[in-house]
Amino acid sequence: MRVLTKKLWRTVRSTRGQFLAVTAVVMVGIMVYISMATTAGNMTRSKDAFYREHNFADHYFHVIKAPQGVLRRIEAVPGVVKATGRIQKDVPVIKDNGDRATARLTSYPLPMAGEVNSLRLLTGRLFAKYPEGGAAEVLVDPKYAEANGLVPGDTVTVAAEGRQAPLTVAGTATSPEFIYIIKDAASFIPEPETFGIFMAPHNQVEQILNLSGQINQVLVKTAPGADDKKVAAAVKDILAPYGNLADYPQKEQLSASILEGELNQLAVSAFFLPSIFLGIAALIEFVMLGRMVKTQRLQIGTMKAMGYGNLQLMLHYAGYAVIVGFCGALAGSLPGVLLASSFSQIYATFFNLPEVVSGVSPQALVYGFLLSLGVGAAAGIVASRGVLAVRPAESMRPESPRKVGKVFVEKWALWRRLDATWKMSLRTINRNRFRTAVTLVGVVFAVGMLVVSMFSRDMMTYMLDKQFYQDQRYDYFIHFTGPLREAELTAVSRLDGVVKTEPVFEAPVRIHYKGRSQEELLMGMPPDAGMKRLWSDTGRPLALPDEGLLLSRSTAAKLGAGPGDTVRLESLLGLGPTRWSALKVAGVVEEFVGGTSYTTLAQANRAVQESRLVTGAMLKVDPGRSAQVEAELKEMTGVASIMSRQKLLDGFTEQLGYMYYFVVIMAMFAIVLGFAIVYNASVMSFAERKRELASLRVMGFTVGEVSGLLLKENLLQTLTGVALGLPFGRFLADAYISAMMQSETYAVYSFAVVVYPVTYVLSALGGIFFITAACRLVLKNVGKLDLVEVLKTRD
Repeated sequence: MRVLTKKLWRTVRSTRGQFLAVTAVVMVGIMVYISMATTAGNMTRSKDAFYREHNFADHYFHVIKAPQGVLRRIEAVPGVVKATGRIQKDVPVIKDNGDRATARLTSYPLPMAGEVNSLRLLTGRLFAKYPEGGAAEVLVDPKYAEANGLVPGDTVTVAAEGRQAPLTVAGTATSPEFIYIIKDAASFIPEPETFGIFMAPHNQVEQILNLSGQINQVLVKTAPGADDKKVAAAVKDILAPYGNLADYPQKEQLSASILEGELNQLAVSAFFLPSIFLGIAALIEFVMLGRMVKTQRLQIGTMKAMGYGNLQLMLHYAGYAVIVGFCGALAGSLPGVLLASSFSQIYATFFNLPEVVSGVSPQALVYGFLLSLGVGAAAGIVASRGVLAVRPAESMRPESPRKVGKVFVEKWALWRRLDATWKMSLRTINRNRFRTAVTLVGVVFAVGMLVVSMFSRDMMTYMLDKQFYQDQRYDYFIHFTGPLREAELTAVSRLDGVVKTEPVFEAPVRIHYKGRSQEELLMGMPPDAGMKRLWSDTGRPLALPDEGLLLSRSTAAKLGAGPGDTVRLESLLGLGPTRWSALKVAGVVEEFVGGTSYTTLAQANRAVQESRLVTGAMLKVDPGRSAQVEAELKEMTGVASIMSRQKLLDGFTEQLGYMYYFVVIMAMFAIVLGFAIVYNASVMSFAERKRELASLRVMGFTVGEVSGLLLKENLLQTLTGVALGLPFGRFLADAYISAMMQSETYAVYSFAVVVYPVTYVLSALGGIFFITAACRLVLKNVGKLDLVEVLKTRD
């Protein structure tokens, strides 16, 4: 085998251009696999360790308020290991500059050891149960602290129960439930400047919220193997007298659900993207080795005559593909590890995992090498089967030409108008149909990936335009500290600069239909509201019905309810006893973010058995007086939060800046794939036709004319691939969004597959770029042809 090994290395050297091109494709595939698999593995291990060390709750229960003594009854339920009671409530934050924010004030019992959802201290010190000086101490989440410039020792002020409460910042901390901090599902991305988590001792929160001896949440940790549904039902029965508002398992907790969804998407991408690159690489290797076996028939026959067996020769040719796989895996490992580190940093900007496991993942590296070598070996063995058909005696004479029928274009009148070079190009393509198909498939995938890499930018641009410019017509959305009478809006509407005011009433409800239920936010607006536009899933504008409600798409899908059905609403407002009402579904509303159903202001009030209550308002403001209006709103003690549409849009745009990082990387990968495909096809065509091309040169064809002949062949294949790749990219985008929509994590989001014409143009230009670059590298060899050497008879 030593002789065959030398021959193999000579073959690698003589085809180094093709070898490097295919190796680059394998390298990218392995780099993507190692980076994404390593990132997903590291994040998963970090998450699991954090959940385990801090006793993440298996089930959440929200009530209006209950005595702390109820915890003993809950812990007596079979299957319950530990139950922790706490108080949690959103309260306004009054900043020194007058800006408003919202804090989710959450209580923690001391000592905390063994409690459910214990804290991880990040900076500073743990709060004291009875601090010196009397002022309550809090820990804040690190994102809020960073965004608002808070350090240990600073004072923050919250408004609660009609008075202001100063809180001393003791440090920063996080918890398993606060890895991804957003106010609700409709928020979509974190807004640390205006929303954060404040963690304080339970006794201090009792005083701030005037809930002495009370709790409004119960966190339950169940025993391994326990029947979670039975445990949840038993706990709900115990808490029923205290007003059950909501209950959900760990997987539906907002932070956990979003993190799990991201990790699942990352794991899917770690399988899907490398499969494309390795699959295309395998096809290229198959074509290359098949051609190699055919062109080396004489050598194979000679080696067989000298005693080499079929298995030895097959392994020799398959070894070429194995070397490609090994070199590709070797070259892709280090960039993959570095890319994994970069991905981890990006995820760290969004998730509050205190310790992200980093470094090299031996499992990902081993699997990457095995995957690369396995694909290479399989492609090599299948392609080298042609060795079996070579007989020593027959290999000494040239292979008989294959019978190839006429090109279908020859039947058209157009054929007679084509010049000789076009006819030669079409016949060459017809003779090499499989290689043409492989090239076409590769270019289609490369261009399709270019479309997919840029479509996410189009999708988000469209969503931002639709959400912030078409749907939301207001300039400010304000929330009050509690429900007010509609007449009290006069103080807001009379502010100098306020052009128009539209009241809203928002109430959390649980919607029931045919044994199924779903928690939802019910928003009531005036019948003639113009600052919030609603649309059906077909893009038709919807008006608020006189009777009934417009159900959100996500809730309608979960309940199986549609127009004409009657649903029952259970109020979860927490004001007095639970109220029930029935409303007919008048339509299904489509929104990009959130689960909100809409009805008139009067019907929303009737759903909670109230009248003319409002919880907020939408304001249209004179552009020249926005700052003045905002300053006056900040001075109003009854205003809990002020949401500026423009500031929210700016923050959203800034947070999405990371998307361009992925767009550039994906586009580069797609160009590498397309270049390798076109380059290998061009090299193989040139190598097979050296004798023909040299003959044309001797007959008087110029270098430009011969190059044009090869260029026409490539253009016929590759430009067709570009044309097919554009709709294929749209198909991949549709498939990707469909896969996301099937995930429970993204059930409350509606993603529109939008591809702007400029994306198609840029993708086509990207395809033309890698086609041109690959062709130029090959065509420069036409002028270097040694006509005498090429035309020598070797038969």
